[in-house]
Amino acid sequence: MSKLLDYLNALDTNAVLIHAHKNDPLKAAREFGLSSDEQLALVQQDKQRIAAFLDIPFRDFDALDTLVTHFCIGVKKRLVDACEAELVA
Repeated sequence: MSKLLDYLNALDTNAVLIHAHKNDPLKAAREFGLSSDEQLALVQQDKQRIAAFLDIPFRDFDALDTLVTHFCIGVKKRLVDACEAELVA
């Protein structure tokens, strides 16, 4: 299983990771050890891809509900574009 589940669980309890994720989600995910595909799915908040990484049915997926509180929706588009560019580079 991917480290993504560990990352999502840590976002519920680890204040240092929550702070790092709020400041730079891509850097926090990379430093945690997530793959580039996991990082991109996380930053894009692609629940279907994340569910696939977690090997759970999408219909049962609710793990990102808490993540939304740690992610600034207003900058999502700009951040996703920047993250995609950084992952390609």
